[in-house]
Amino acid sequence: MKLGSFFLPIVRSYSAILFNSSAKGGIVLLLLTFINPNLGIGGFTAVASAYIFARLVGFKEEFLRLDYYIYNPLLVGLSLGYLFKVNFLSLFFFSIAGILSFLLTYILSSIFSYYLKLPVLSVPFVVASSLLYLAASKFSNLFVSSLYPHFESLFNLHLPLLVEGFLKSLGAIFFMPTPFEGFVIFLLLLTISRILSLLALTGYLVGTFTKAIFVGSFFQAVSDSSAFNYILTSMAIGGVFLIPSLRSYKFAVISTILSVPIVEGAKVFWESYGLPVFALPFNVTTHLLLYILLSVSYFYVTKIYKGTPERTLDYYLTVSKRFPFAGREINLPFSGRWTVWQSFEGKWTHKGAWKHAVDFVITDENGNTYKNEGYYLTDYYAFGKPVLSPVDGQVIAVVNSLPDNPPGEADKENNWGNYVLIYDKRGFYVLLCHFKQNSIKVKAGDYVVKGTLLGLCGNSGYSPQPHIHVHVQLLPQVGAPTVPFSFSSYITDKSFKDAGIPKEGEVVEPVFPDKGLQKKLNLLIDQTMDFVVKEGKTLKELKTVVKMAPDGTFYLTDGKAKLYFGIKNSTFYFYHLEGDLNSPLKYFFFAAPKIPLLYRENFSWEDYLPLITLSSKLKREVFLFLSSFKHDLFEVKVRSSFISQYEIESNIDLPSKEIKATFKISNDFGFEKITFGKEIIIKRRRNHEKTTLSM
Repeated sequence: MKLGSFFLPIVRSYSAILFNSSAKGGIVLLLLTFINPNLGIGGFTAVASAYIFARLVGFKEEFLRLDYYIYNPLLVGLSLGYLFKVNFLSLFFFSIAGILSFLLTYILSSIFSYYLKLPVLSVPFVVASSLLYLAASKFSNLFVSSLYPHFESLFNLHLPLLVEGFLKSLGAIFFMPTPFEGFVIFLLLLTISRILSLLALTGYLVGTFTKAIFVGSFFQAVSDSSAFNYILTSMAIGGVFLIPSLRSYKFAVISTILSVPIVEGAKVFWESYGLPVFALPFNVTTHLLLYILLSVSYFYVTKIYKGTPERTLDYYLTVSKRFPFAGREINLPFSGRWTVWQSFEGKWTHKGAWKHAVDFVITDENGNTYKNEGYYLTDYYAFGKPVLSPVDGQVIAVVNSLPDNPPGEADKENNWGNYVLIYDKRGFYVLLCHFKQNSIKVKAGDYVVKGTLLGLCGNSGYSPQPHIHVHVQLLPQVGAPTVPFSFSSYITDKSFKDAGIPKEGEVVEPVFPDKGLQKKLNLLIDQTMDFVVKEGKTLKELKTVVKMAPDGTFYLTDGKAKLYFGIKNSTFYFYHLEGDLNSPLKYFFFAAPKIPLLYRENFSWEDYLPLITLSSKLKREVFLFLSSFKHDLFEVKVRSSFISQYEIESNIDLPSKEIKATFKISNDFGFEKITFGKEIIIKRRRNHEKTTLSM
């Protein structure tokens, strides 16, 4: 076992108690616990024992990076170190406690995940610590030889009562209920996340003032260090499990108020057995609210936590702009150019539960949908045109026998007319309606792929003129409420859309990838590309290689950073950058975050970059903090176009300035040259070429 692979998860477990993954922050907290050596040794012994046991029984290093498997044993060790001084007997007890806590964590996390779809949080710590405290009362040798008197911090701070109460409660999270330790923790929290710092302070103030109202004593409220439950609850709800926003902050306040009676009620029961309340109220309150929000499919529940609320918010804002309704992209159900007759929340029938739907017609250069006078169905350009499957899936239901209405009339009894309902294995149904009578070529039970001919466009059902209606729903009943979705890979007015919903009146056309361009950008594992990077007068080499992550995604790495990429929706994407944000790989990401796999002259498109692209760390942290109050306050927008078949020009709109960049694709594979602004040039270096200043 390498020392780094052993030590890194352990120090990160200290930070994980404060909902982040900072290794540096973990080291600070580790050292801080050693102000009380019994506490520090108790925590480290328990977490080290748990980690070693987990590796001995076969758990992989990647598995143990899930912080809760390690921070629960750490909390148990800290709780016991707070009670018992270090000697041979207590060290043995700390080791047993760490292993027991790990076993409880593994079992309880499986139960919570499978049955409740909830994170386990620190429930294993509460259970293990309660059992071990009760057991210790029966271990007379341990109890007599290892108890020690607690002492005040070596650093006496004369602070206002409210400030002192907050700092003591913050320190109590790590079983260090003294102002100095709490002050260090708050400073650390402030450097890691301004959002978590705000929520910690808000949670404490809301919780203590609520308790003061009920007990009638402000002094009693601020003197209770179990108020750390208010702090943890506010941080978890407001910044971790919900996307930071004014909504999440309101939920943080509500959940903190709810936790007050839970704290006091738990004390009555726990203290009757001589036990501290631990973090039980935090777990109960957070689980109750989170379960309800998940049950109603609350949109702003965090799907992927990126280590801090700021990074999570940045990731969410970027992904929601780059990939709207991700997971429900479907193809356009036709070939050629069609016009949007009605879009989402259309002015005629796309209302209420059926507002997420799109209707398509074919128009001529004058915007008419028919030739001659339009008296006959055959006068309409869309009538009889092929309707194609927009997804891969199984046909669930078909109606094929209803007659087509004469132009201007509609069948009010059979709204959907002739239709095909397809189930997509991603978990939704696609309904296509108003087919021509007896034109449908598929039947229930058939499996179709994208582009399969389903039938012909008609005018059956509630349809005054021939058109294609398409929508997505989550239930198999025809007419079920619609849900948001997006179309992938289409062109409108010389603008490429990798995913989106066209507006009423827009003319759209599906696109299909250029196989040659796709081959050049379909980078394979272990392919290498060497570059020369010129920043001003500085020249350096950049060696990159393509690797595959454990989840099957691919990334380009220089050993310091990982730039994830992939091909989807007829588009090559740079998804996100991890690791060293100063790596030259960031310029690849900035210059061309996405590339359509289709060249057309004057072809343009738009994309968005995360706020971490801002060069000033202070500026991006301020922007991210303010963005939590209003999500559309700041953005980094990229406008790109082809200037030749394999070269792209981009304008990057930062909040305070605009930067121009170019990105050239290589003739064989990968990337040839990137320029970013006036100072930065990155050029591919072939094996026979020398590194020179001539770029």
